[in-house]
Formats: sequence, C-alpha cells, structure tokens
Amino acid sequence: MNRRRFGLLAGGVAAIRPLPAAPAGMRRLKIARVNTVEVRGVPTGKGLVLPWDSSAKPQDTRDYVITQFFTDQGLIGTTMDGDGSLRTGIGREVQQRAEAYFIGKDPFEIEVHQAEFFLKQKAPVRLFFLELGLWDIIGKALGEPLYRLWGAATDRVKPYAATVHFLKTPQERAEDALKFYEQGFRAIKIRFHSLEPKDDLALAEAVMRAVGGKMAVMVDANMANTKKGDPPPAWDFERALYMARALDEMGLYWLEEPLNRSDFENLARIRKQMKKLHLAGGEGNIGLNDFRQMCAQGAYSYLQPDPVQSGTLSMVRKVTAMAEAFGILVGPHHGKSGLGMLANLHLQCAAPNSGFLEYMHDPGYWSAEGFQAGFVEPYPVEKTGYVRAPSKPGLGADWDRKFFQKHGLQFG
Repeated sequence: MNRRRFGLLAGGVAAIRPLPAAPAGMRRLKIARVNTVEVRGVPTGKGLVLPWDSSAKPQDTRDYVITQFFTDQGLIGTTMDGDGSLRTGIGREVQQRAEAYFIGKDPFEIEVHQAEFFLKQKAPVRLFFLELGLWDIIGKALGEPLYRLWGAATDRVKPYAATVHFLKTPQERAEDALKFYEQGFRAIKIRFHSLEPKDDLALAEAVMRAVGGKMAVMVDANMANTKKGDPPPAWDFERALYMARALDEMGLYWLEEPLNRSDFENLARIRKQMKKLHLAGGEGNIGLNDFRQMCAQGAYSYLQPDPVQSGTLSMVRKVTAMAEAFGILVGPHHGKSGLGMLANLHLQCAAPNSGFLEYMHDPGYWSAEGFQAGFVEPYPVEKTGYVRAPSKPGLGADWDRKFFQKHGLQFG
C-alpha cells in the first residue's frame, strides 16, 4: 500500500513530500464523485427537554446531512452529521465545498486533506465530519475495520447509557438505571440543571442507591457555555467545587463540564481536590491547542473530544495519544449520529487509554433508533456490558437499504 513520506525541516517541522509512484499493478484511489443529501425530521422521541436550554420548545426530531464519496475504483465512503436542527441549505453548501476540493484527490492522503482543507475552512457549517467518509474508504480498500488498522488494543468497549431528558424525577431515573442494567449497560449518565444544589444531589443519590455499586454513575452539568455572572442555575467556581466534592464523596465516576469550557485554571483547581471523581469535558472545544492546554494545565482527567465538532477523526486520534502521555482517559463525545458513535468505537478499541463509549439512550425522549438514523437497527449492547467493534471493513455500519433508496443514497 502507498504511504505518505515525511521529511524533517529545521526545528523539527514535518514537510510533506509528494507520494512516490504506485507499484506496478496498483493504482491509487481517486475520488470521482460526491453526493450529499439532507434528511430532516427523523423522530427521536416526544417532549425532550434539554437541560442546557430547558426553556426552549421540547425537541422531538433530529436533522442529518449525509455525504457519500465515490472512488474511481468503485468504493464508496459514507459519512454524516446531525443535530436537533440543521440550518437551511447545509446540504448544498457541503456538496459544493466537498466537490470543489475532493474530486480527483486520493482519500489516503489524510494529513494533506487536514492541512489543505479541514484547517483552512471558515465555513458556517461543520465540515469535519467529511473525513469519516475518507476513513470508510481506506478501511474498505484494505479490507479491514478501522480499529484493526489503528492498533486493535481490544475489540470491545463498555458503553454508558447517556440520558438527556431533564424533567425526570429521581425515582424515575433510578428505575431507568435498573432497566438499563438489564439491557446490558454497566454505566449511566444523568443530567443536572436544578436551581437548588440539593435537588440535583437528590437525583444522584437516588440513582446511586438504586444501582448499589453495580453501575458507574456519571453526571453532566452542561456548564461549558456559561460565563461569570450568569444567573442560576449557572454554576460559579464555589458551586462547582461544592458539587464536585459532594459527588466525589458519593462515589460517582465523573462530573462533566462543571465550568466554562475555557476555564482551564479553575477546572484544574477543582480536579486537584478530587479523591476519585474524574472531571470530564471537551466536547465543544475545537482544535489541538485547546486539548494541549487541558492536558498541560490538568483541567480534566477524562477528555471528550467529538470527531465531528471538535475537529476531524484524525485530530481526535492525536488528542487520544496526547492524553495517554499525560495519563488521561479519553471517551469521545457521541459524534452527532450513529456513524459518529461507530467512529468513536473504532478509535476507542485502538486506544490503550480508552474510557466508556457514549451511547445515546433515553427511551421515549431520545431513542437509539432516531440517533442511529440509517442503521438497520440500533447497534447492539451485549448483556455482558460491552459493545463490540464492527467486523466489516471501514466504519462497518450496517446500513438500511430502504433508508438509502428513500433518500437517493447508493448502497455499498
């Protein structure tokens, strides 16, 4: 197979050299065509109240943009992005930008595309998700699932049931946790956003009491966008420290985003005072520099970069390696779709410092079927508490033919 060669300039900066000629009998792949479609209004549940925006209209659906790359040798790479609501015309803009750059390009030249496309784009839409389609092609070209190309530290990861709906009682969430345990989950994430700290802590206490130590319990405070002076339920440093200490004493596994995503100094102050509780975050931070600062300043002990909104999948792999050097666990944010979750699964199976896999699961409010749009069925969680990596080449998604036909996508 062809690999890009690197030389070192003065000061240790890598210089990208042109690829050598392909060996006799082999042809480099080239992207010959791109197709992008919008899929809107996919049902995810009914009446979802988001903890970070509880005053907004309840959310019942998600929108997706799906791009397929077609190579000159018949391989197809499929990728997608999703959100509660994607702006009008996103498919057209993604299509235009992808066509303008990728036609005629070799999908294997990942670092070239990182430098020449992904790091140069100033588009009002996320484009990082496109790289997942390139990796899908690479895995298919080599006949291997991606985690095996990246190191195959394991073939399975423990998932956690990531709940989202805010307006559930402590008793209801405790009952949910026990149901999820029977379905194979050995961890659950709950959401805080009450005006009174005691109400949030009562929720954590109820779930911890119900699971009796047989499940890890995580808490997401969703405070990454808050700033000093914001009214309650926004947390200041004192409240964040108080809540972290209380959760640490209860034995919870992590507290996610207790302060603004750029407040590395105060996050590090809180982390230093924890006995066992991890501080987690990073889903909305963008680029290597933010994650370098997190690691260097000790802001988090568990990083959650997203392979669609934090940067490309390749960048998240670099963050994972950097975190390993600092003794930090990595469990990426969900990736905005079922396909993004699969990308995370491959990455985590290849990483020796992998944490839990985020598996969106809040039946009635945020269904796995709605989040994993386009799949034949939700990706299986084993009764033993694991999710296994796909065995098919590339990302290994088990796509639904009827879904593809309905939306003008090509199966392959």
